[in-house]
Amino acid sequence: MSPKWPKAFVRHLIAFTLTVALLQALPALAAENSFINSIQQRGYLKVGLPPYNTPPAYYIDKKTEKLQGYDVELARELADKLGVDLQFDRESKSFNSLVERVGADDFDLAIGKLGLTYNRLFDAFPVQYLSFRHALLADRKFISSLGVDPEDDGFGDALKTSNIRIGSIENSTWETEAKVNFPNCKFVGYKNWEDAQKALLAVDPKTKKSAIDAIYRDATEIKPIVYKDPDLSLKYVPVLFDDIIDRKSIYLSEKGYIGFSDFLDVFIRREWGEVKSDERILNEYQAYYQPVS
Repeated sequence: MSPKWPKAFVRHLIAFTLTVALLQALPALAAENSFINSIQQRGYLKVGLPPYNTPPAYYIDKKTEKLQGYDVELARELADKLGVDLQFDRESKSFNSLVERVGADDFDLAIGKLGLTYNRLFDAFPVQYLSFRHALLADRKFISSLGVDPEDDGFGDALKTSNIRIGSIENSTWETEAKVNFPNCKFVGYKNWEDAQKALLAVDPKTKKSAIDAIYRDATEIKPIVYKDPDLSLKYVPVLFDDIIDRKSIYLSEKGYIGFSDFLDVFIRREWGEVKSDERILNEYQAYYQPVS
């Protein structure tokens, strides 16, 4: 004798069976990446870039009056892979505001040799594409005043704990890093990198001293200064820190990180050639880093 099922159960069973049959009959639909889809529907990739000129990474070419540099080319290749045009936004007031703006979805990504700090992690999500050593260009007299030979093991600690006056770009990762890595330093912020360099090289005629003892940035910014003018090495010395690495990153909003970080990771591995070191950048762009004739 067959079991007698409740009518309600039989109705639910029939409905479930019909639903399964209907779903099996429908064509399979591929899941869409809504972030990438929105870029492609718009027709262009929006990229935030710092308002400065930092060759060979990003700068306005004096001859063509167009944006050039390896960060610019990276963005162009990304847009090409997406099959869209490219639009740059250079309206940010500083490096930090650039990261804040991408976190607020003002554009799809932010690039421009942007360093990694805790404060920036509050605003946006990084994808590393460069690995640069920190470096100083320091006055030789100040280095001598430490009383420790640069070849000695204790030199690094003596320099980091000294009362050195460090100059770099205000409201940048270098202001944050200077205060962390040189806790006793006096940091002097400048509007741009050119002003910081001028402050180091200029000597007050009365005091016979410069306003600062060193300028601070990554190795690709410090080493070329003496490459271009070897005579500067008589008075100033580059100091590179193998133990302090700046993980330069492309920044995304939370929505962008979810939808675009995997795409960026694949692009960096396949097209960019993995995360690049300062040595590699200096080698690839050595034609730029030539002495001034």
